Amino acid sequence: MAKRRHDLYLLTPGPLTVAPEVKAEMLRDRSPNAELHRELTAGVRRYLLDLCNGAGTHECVPIQGSATYAIEAGLQTLMPRDGRLLVIQNGFYGLRLRELAEGLRLPVTALELPMLPLPTRADVEGALDADPSITHVLLCHAETGTGVLNPIEEVAAVARERGVKLLVDAVASFGGFPLDVAALDAEAVFVSPNKCLESVPGVAMVIAKRAALEGAAGRSASVVLDLHAQWQFFEEVGWWRWTPPTHVVAALARACERHREEGGTDRRHERYRRNWGRLVEGLRARGFRTLLPDDAAAPIIATFHDPDHPNYSFEALYRALERRDIVIFPGRLTATGTFRIGVMGDLVESDMDVILAAMDEALAEIGVVTARLVAGGEGAAP
Repeated sequence: MAKRRHDLYLLTPGPLTVAPEVKAEMLRDRSPNAELHRELTAGVRRYLLDLCNGAGTHECVPIQGSATYAIEAGLQTLMPRDGRLLVIQNGFYGLRLRELAEGLRLPVTALELPMLPLPTRADVEGALDADPSITHVLLCHAETGTGVLNPIEEVAAVARERGVKLLVDAVASFGGFPLDVAALDAEAVFVSPNKCLESVPGVAMVIAKRAALEGAAGRSASVVLDLHAQWQFFEEVGWWRWTPPTHVVAALARACERHREEGGTDRRHERYRRNWGRLVEGLRARGFRTLLPDDAAAPIIATFHDPDHPNYSFEALYRALERRDIVIFPGRLTATGTFRIGVMGDLVESDMDVILAAMDEALAEIGVVTARLVAGGEGAAP
């Protein structure tokens, strides 16, 4: 049986299972105005720009709070008052993007699409044809409400052809999927540290075109979430405008080092795909069905249909796994009758074997006796 590598496995779309050395960085107190903290912040900003080929065209602006704070800061700072935003909505996080934009009283057009098929060129072109006032298009790259990976390159191509600016929610994908902001000509990309970068929550980043930031002075209706002012302060002083979560910034700096040491985005993506493949293969062998076809799924989270068994309930399965110090995502979100297991974080293939064994135990505990158990196999098959 595979050896357990973590006391607790946090298998959600983020936060997630964090490496001990990243968490250890949070045990040391740091002054936000010390040179060391300024260097840590500058190093993070440089590395994230390098990851997405943005060093020559874009700026990385960290901001306190979760990724949702960064998205709101970006929208209200970068969107001109006479602009109109097209939100591509084909899952829970597309709906959240729309909610944020409408909450800011921005003019919004929603392109409401089903989970599948994926958004197409024709979908985006049709929306732009129907509303010529649209100036910006916003979509979620990895829609972890269902596990869909949206085709940002195709959307970006339409945006370039139509002279519309592209905004990308890369909260769940940045650092785990290739993303070239210069090639996409992205106006802004929103980033979280506690997904593919494998750090902890508490800060977020907006990677925005330098020209867009330069033209956004005084536009934000918020003082705290003024992305232009935040960027200017970093450029002029090097420190954060407001007290930052110093422990979180230090953890992110170490997480960036680990990302580089692993070999960057491509190598991290390969590890996640191996994890995802092992988990999906194992649960399919136990009779579970995935919600998505493999070619539409983002290999950072797997979504499964609930088993058709009279003793099954998601709550019972969740609690049984929790008693084994394995936490899957409790939210149901977009797809009813499904559950999700994330494979991001400090996880390798052997951890998937630990999780599959725990799933067998949990299913047996809640009375979901399956063909594979009856046959004397090692796993359960609802």
